[in-house]
Amino acid sequence: MRQQIPHAIPYQGSKRKLAPIIARYLPDDIETFYEPFCGSAAMTIYAAHHNLAEHFVIADALEPIVALLKSIVEEPSSVADQYASTWCKQTADNPRYYYEVRQRYNEQRDPVDLLYLVCRCVKNAVRFGKNGNFSQSVDKRRLGTRPEKMEKSILGVSAILKGRSEFRVGDWRESCATARKHDFVYLDPPYFGTVMATNERDT
Repeated sequence: MRQQIPHAIPYQGSKRKLAPIIARYLPDDIETFYEPFCGSAAMTIYAAHHNLAEHFVIADALEPIVALLKSIVEEPSSVADQYASTWCKQTADNPRYYYEVRQRYNEQRDPVDLLYLVCRCVKNAVRFGKNGNFSQSVDKRRLGTRPEKMEKSILGVSAILKGRSEFRVGDWRESCATARKHDFVYLDPPYFGTVMATNERDT
């Protein structure tokens, strides 16, 4: 039975389902795999799962996403436990809890709060206002990824990336400046309007 590839962060625009097709075009013997528009790091996770590279650089201009991925890889048990605690405090008939967590995240920037928000928000769309605050609304139809499934995914991602990954925040050109021969840079920039909100009320 084929082992399922773990994915901890549901993410609009993720290449998780397309990864096997994209991977057909990757060269052999990659030393370092760069993903400077990482999002949920779907291609990095796929490449690591199949040992398509020795080392991985996970980067994005969005610092909160990189911080979340770094926490998942380096502190999986702590992230899983905190996520379970946050998730279990919600109820299906009280969407206000989501907005309480959103306000707390915007004040404290805890990566695990962001993980809960992405799992519970509309279309799993990561949206930040011009002031840097997470702005996406709650999806009232579902409660997000259950803790037991999330724990399995987090531990799985950490198992294949811990000790072989580097995390960077900034412009993609700076993140990839160290790429050399036998490295591979996977470029998948975000679609316009999918990350930064343009609502003037968020300023």
